[in-house]
Amino acid sequence: MIETAIQELVRELSGYVLQPGDSEYEDVIKIDNGRIQFRPRLIIFPAVVEDVRLGLKFAITNDLQFSIKGGGHSAAGYCLNEGGVVIAMKNLNRITFDPKKETVTAEMGVIWYDVYKFMQATNTGLIPVGGGCPTVAPPGFMLGGGYSFVSRSYGMSIDNLESLKIVTPYGELRHIGIHSTAAEDIDLFWACSGGGGGNFGIVVEMEMRVRKPLSKKMLVGQIRYPLEMAEDVLGYYNDWVENVPNAMAVYGFMGNQKDLIDKTTNVKVLGLTPVFNGDGAEGIDLLQGLLKLKPINADLFNMTLPDWEFYNGYTTRVAGRSSYIRSTVLPKGGMNNKVAKVIVESMSKAPSPESFAVWTHAGGAIENVAADATAYVHRNSRFVPEIKSIWDLDKPGDTLKNVEWAYEFFERLSDAGNATGAYVNYIDPLQHNWTEQYYGSNYKRLVEIKKKVDPNNYFNFQQSIGSSFNPTKELTDISPINRTRV
Repeated sequence: MIETAIQELVRELSGYVLQPGDSEYEDVIKIDNGRIQFRPRLIIFPAVVEDVRLGLKFAITNDLQFSIKGGGHSAAGYCLNEGGVVIAMKNLNRITFDPKKETVTAEMGVIWYDVYKFMQATNTGLIPVGGGCPTVAPPGFMLGGGYSFVSRSYGMSIDNLESLKIVTPYGELRHIGIHSTAAEDIDLFWACSGGGGGNFGIVVEMEMRVRKPLSKKMLVGQIRYPLEMAEDVLGYYNDWVENVPNAMAVYGFMGNQKDLIDKTTNVKVLGLTPVFNGDGAEGIDLLQGLLKLKPINADLFNMTLPDWEFYNGYTTRVAGRSSYIRSTVLPKGGMNNKVAKVIVESMSKAPSPESFAVWTHAGGAIENVAADATAYVHRNSRFVPEIKSIWDLDKPGDTLKNVEWAYEFFERLSDAGNATGAYVNYIDPLQHNWTEQYYGSNYKRLVEIKKKVDPNNYFNFQQSIGSSFNPTKELTDISPINRTRV
């Protein structure tokens, strides 16, 4: 019966489908996190928006679980599923630019690389407030909030979202945005601005404001210190970031780099990644205190933000290896002496040399938006650390020790830094009290909107809005990282 339904769907579609055994199937089900190896029954590649509606109707009618796949960077693999339907958006990739409104409108099969390259070709110098990894797709990134290297200047990615088109659970295509007047449209746009992907419908198009940087090129780079200097470096940095202008963002890194002389040897480092939206000389003046702390190396460049994304952005990919990813959110002062000690102790015990952690430097214009003005609640945070525990794909026996290490590391980091939550874009199936951690006081409204928009809960997965799933705080079972539904 399902074979007949698939044949009928194929006749209706302008796009195409893949099934197990088809030549492209194995490549399509590979995502950034190689540990995720789900095998869907059917993969649909829409060629037009109507195909999205048809694919959704097919999955619901045939009682099949379904997922939406963009760039394939879902930390937990929720863009795939086992035995169901995946709607792969990559062929919906039209982009247009409105120079009068200074907005770029993109279908949601694009990745940030496409948007950056498109805007570079306009020769306007305008940039989207987009992701740091070029292979990430805008919908999942923006639906969860979206931190950019220029968010301290221009707000989060969702703060620059003008409108979107979404196919609702019942197949209606709705165009909603900042100018919506109907209460249900206002609610749905609010929920799509930080409420996480896969909850309220399938976003097929987004209209985003683009921004003129304060200088044609930005001061960007990497400063690396010996890991054992973490207390000295963070002791300075933790206070220093409270006095820098919004144009300055300095992200962080903890991991290994090759020894500058002996390239066969790894050196454990604490790194800082400055991005200054302004004149290079002014940026260097601001960095003087950090440079005086005697880093191993400091590599600074003047380049456009998109070029920096292309140069630096690929370094944070898992790139097909096995990984477990989680996050925390720290307040002002969160990079304190206790956190520094946890970083040194935990990174020194990492079971895999491939593992690393990064953090986002928040604040600035992000704080200009109230915590309940969008669904993204963590407006007053200062740092958003993310751990990527990475190990060899061919060594599944190493999974438990790498997961336990990362889990314990960030439990300790959260306690030491007085954490206020976690970031939904690094969604973690082992996150205890995830509804509170990701959404805080906004969760109640998200559930109310979910019940109105999707009363039959067609859009559901292990950590979808309204799910009762809640892993224990004590790590006794890692099976949730190997499934998409409870």
